[in-house]
Amino acid sequence: MKSKNQSVVFAYLGIIAVIFIWGLIPSAKKALIGDAFSASVYTVITTFSAASVLLVLSAKSLKLMDRSYFKLAIPTGLCVGVASLAQALAYNFNASPVNQAFLENISCIVVPVILFIFLKKRPCILTVIAAILCLLSSFILTGMFRTGAYFCTADILNALAGVFYGLNIALTGIYAKKHIASLYVMIQLFVQSFFSLGMAIAFHFIKTEGAPIDAFRFTADVWLILAVIGIGILTNAVCWTIRTSAMKYVSPTAVAIIMPFSSVITSFFAVAIGQDTLSPSLVIGSVLGVIACVASGFGELEKNPKESVSCEDQRN
Repeated sequence: MKSKNQSVVFAYLGIIAVIFIWGLIPSAKKALIGDAFSASVYTVITTFSAASVLLVLSAKSLKLMDRSYFKLAIPTGLCVGVASLAQALAYNFNASPVNQAFLENISCIVVPVILFIFLKKRPCILTVIAAILCLLSSFILTGMFRTGAYFCTADILNALAGVFYGLNIALTGIYAKKHIASLYVMIQLFVQSFFSLGMAIAFHFIKTEGAPIDAFRFTADVWLILAVIGIGILTNAVCWTIRTSAMKYVSPTAVAIIMPFSSVITSFFAVAIGQDTLSPSLVIGSVLGVIACVASGFGELEKNPKESVSCEDQRN
């Protein structure tokens, strides 16, 4: 019992490390790279470089890869690709970053639903409370209660992105527990990179109101390219592998609840370096976000050990 709980704790520490890295990257990217690359081109570079590094590092393990890896990683990679596509399209409809941040967190609700459909697994009361607090935290953080914004096409696309991010988390949590994390993530990233390449080409030629959805933009600056590659390796190869490994011990629902907290890190870091200003919404939303993370953690530790360690066992 003790060793299994320790595994859960270390898994949470890994997820927290990922949250901090993902939370710091947006401001760092803005400061270092700015708009040197279009969104789709940036995604192609970061995902392909990360997948290539994992391919090299996992060379000796490639012989252990079977069809099950592709059956899972291809759909989950496409889920991330579709989510990114939906978000990119949303900007063409004047998407509000505020609404986007909130609607992405629909994944908090999507994941428990998918777990119930696939595993007939009902979330515990702490998990339900954590999901509600997560959404409330996002609602306050984004300031939607002050904007008076209405639901439009951009919001529908961002909500769709939240659904597909949730699908990625749920499917990974259910089916990837017996897979080698680096191999699984490598395939998923290659799928996402090729999908993003197609998206980059399509978005350059498909126009709305006379302008490309996402005009192809690439800067042939060696240092900027190296910076993008470095960010890709850190945020994709390292962070995705850590998160996937952690999900062997932490439920997909808990991951869906905790991951949005990276936006809190982003906000505070932006305040610290002068890119944003501190507000009551940021403080209150952050506190609720922390409570949601803690509640989900206690919910995990109070579960039956078999439930905490492997959803795969429940399916068999």
